Amino acid sequence: MSTPWFPMYPTDFLVSTATMTPIQGWSYTQLLMYAWTNGGIPDDREACSILTRCPLSERDWAIIRGRFEPMAEPLAKPMASLVNPRMERERVKVEQRHNERSESGRRGADARWSGKNGSVNGSGNGSANGSANGEPMATTTTTTTTDIKTPVAPFGKGGGRLRRADLKKAQQADPNWVPF
Repeated sequence: MSTPWFPMYPTDFLVSTATMTPIQGWSYTQLLMYAWTNGGIPDDREACSILTRCPLSERDWAIIRGRFEPMAEPLAKPMASLVNPRMERERVKVEQRHNERSESGRRGADARWSGKNGSVNGSGNGSANGSANGEPMATTTTTTTTDIKTPVAPFGKGGGRLRRADLKKAQQADPNWVPF
């Protein structure tokens, strides 16, 4: 099981990458995400350059490669032969939490719908769309309107290209405004 997210501890990450160059830091981040999704990364500088969309020099690769170690049990995937030890410890924790919560949900559903705990005819404590006594619940819908206007970009009518004059206008209107 691989969840679409992984735990990220910003302080730990920033401290561990403080001495990396921007290319090394970006590549390391990209490779961590690839490793989470694919179970590891290839032990190949060229392949990792392609995965990260960055030209990794031998020095860059040596620094990044030092953060990974060979898999204890290589997968059948040729594109995954190195793992990050910290990420693998986090993977185990995520899988344990997922399994515990799944089991807890299963037990809760069994208790509610299996006829145990004093329920009648296996109906739990009501219907899925009703209250505890089995009566249908009333529903209401509320609509709210406001006078808030949609924000408009401080440049170019209808979007368009950012021009130097538009930038000056935006900065005069809001000195904290910075284009992305």
